[in-house]
Amino acid sequence: MACVAVILSAFALSFRKISDFDTWWHLAAGRWIATHRAIPATDTLSHTVRDHPWINLQWGFDLGLYLLHARGGPLLLCLVGAIAFSVAVALLLRVVRLHLGSSFGALLVLLVIVTAQERIILRPELLSFLLFAGVLSVLEHGRDREGRGLFLLVPLMIVWVNVHALFVIGAFAIVCALVGTTTAPSRRLMVWGGVALASVLINPSGLKGALFPLRLLSRINGTNAVFQTVGEFASPFAAGAGDLSMVIYKVGLAIGCGAAVAAFILSRPTRVRTGARGGPFDWGGLILFTGLAVVSAAARRNVALFALGSAPFMARCLATVLTERPGLRARAARRAPLVAATVTIGAVLLGAAAVTGAFYKWTLEPQEFGGGVIEGTFPVRAAAFARAAALPPTLYNDMLGGGYLAWDDPLGGGVFIDGRLEVYDTPFVAEYVAAMSDPVRWQADADRYGIQTAIIFHHFEYDRLLVGRLFHGTGWSLVYADEVAAIFVRRQGNAAALARATALGPQWNEQTAAWLSRPVERWPYPAGRVQGTRALARFLATVGSYEPAVAAYLKLLELGVAVDEEVDVRLLLARHFASTGRLAQAQEQARRILELNPGNAEAQQLLRR
Repeated sequence: MACVAVILSAFALSFRKISDFDTWWHLAAGRWIATHRAIPATDTLSHTVRDHPWINLQWGFDLGLYLLHARGGPLLLCLVGAIAFSVAVALLLRVVRLHLGSSFGALLVLLVIVTAQERIILRPELLSFLLFAGVLSVLEHGRDREGRGLFLLVPLMIVWVNVHALFVIGAFAIVCALVGTTTAPSRRLMVWGGVALASVLINPSGLKGALFPLRLLSRINGTNAVFQTVGEFASPFAAGAGDLSMVIYKVGLAIGCGAAVAAFILSRPTRVRTGARGGPFDWGGLILFTGLAVVSAAARRNVALFALGSAPFMARCLATVLTERPGLRARAARRAPLVAATVTIGAVLLGAAAVTGAFYKWTLEPQEFGGGVIEGTFPVRAAAFARAAALPPTLYNDMLGGGYLAWDDPLGGGVFIDGRLEVYDTPFVAEYVAAMSDPVRWQADADRYGIQTAIIFHHFEYDRLLVGRLFHGTGWSLVYADEVAAIFVRRQGNAAALARATALGPQWNEQTAAWLSRPVERWPYPAGRVQGTRALARFLATVGSYEPAVAAYLKLLELGVAVDEEVDVRLLLARHFASTGRLAQAQEQARRILELNPGNAEAQQLLRR
């Protein structure tokens, strides 16, 4: 029962609406491959780096994603993604149960799910989780069946090298199995492991593709100043990394290290214990555990890989400790039913929290249970407006918005930049980042590339600063804005386009007003709508539309936000009401603040006024 509950909770947590920006450029790449029946060697999605090489190892994922989308749209994509993660969890559970049994095995895998859940997104990474679990399962069961089934490593690696560059993790796991044993590896492991390693050459780029992950690691990582602003490259040990997934990751890392030390001390290298599944100390597992720990400590994007890949080694180490300590083993056996019941209840509650959105409200993640596209996140209406108004190319966009715009391509000709950092390369990305905060540099780039229309995703502060500079400047006109993006058109030479946009503006503004004023639905928690409403309020304040911003902030409070954010929003409203002479409304906000935070000095001062 505990194992079934854990798998169902994995499905509930992974059945999410599309919320990742990169999903869209993967779809666009898959569409290009399907249309041209070829795999591009240079960039095809931008107008800025058409000459840059593109080693597209995820071509299989891109094509499959596009074909699924053509069949069943976003709903089918979300469903297949949830199934893929659930199968990965089932394979991992199958391995871990061999050592810890169903109760404690289910507990360990449940912790893996919570640790990995922030990386459950529609990227090739999701297939890497499934294939990694498959490789680990084949290696583990190959130990106990005299190498039978190890031939499956070959098709797994061939598929993996053609869907994601993380195939290198699977190759590393095979190498660890080959070199980490205290005795010579079995003949079947040597043969099929060697063939599997050689099979990674079966990709469109051959040897270059097989070596590409190593090249990628040296170019794009959090140690490079250019990429330090990208959240997934931040270390899980950086300041502020105190969310649930990172806390459990750190606890798991500590437990894994402690279990490894204890297993090493208690192991008898020269003695094979009857009934002990792991035999002597697992040196190959230790090498894999250490490697995954190193890459996960460097960037939080690798934490899910660590959780998934280290679980079998941790299970073997804990099993060794239990085997060598009969008293401890007996106590664990007595408590197994209680552990199973606790895991079952915990998994059910976790799944229910994911379905209702309570989990995402608590963790402050912009995720929603179900199929489809999360609202308030992608420039869907902005792109439609640009097409309807026939706005002039060439396009400027920010990195995040570029994912959807690569798919929609509202102006034709491609995007300025998207999430494929390895294609744009470090010098281009460095110039892009520098120009975002330097108006002279930005304008020079706009002139150099012939930019006529800019679609800017404004959810983050650095985007809003650029929006504010363009709005208050003299060379660009704001022609459209909604909860996701703002559109500017160069004034010089675009009088006709500006007239078209002005004529269309009222009906499109009504759509944004209708989006904002829709009745509030508490369940499931509308994470996407919260995110979009927050962004719209901040955008309106940036361009000086203070009363509409107040209306957006009041709607945000209706939607329900965390206590700290509610205090901050009510303080903003109280300041605005006080500065415009509406002291009664300011004091009402102050009273509400003190209900949430009785010690707030600014609210106390407002009440005294």
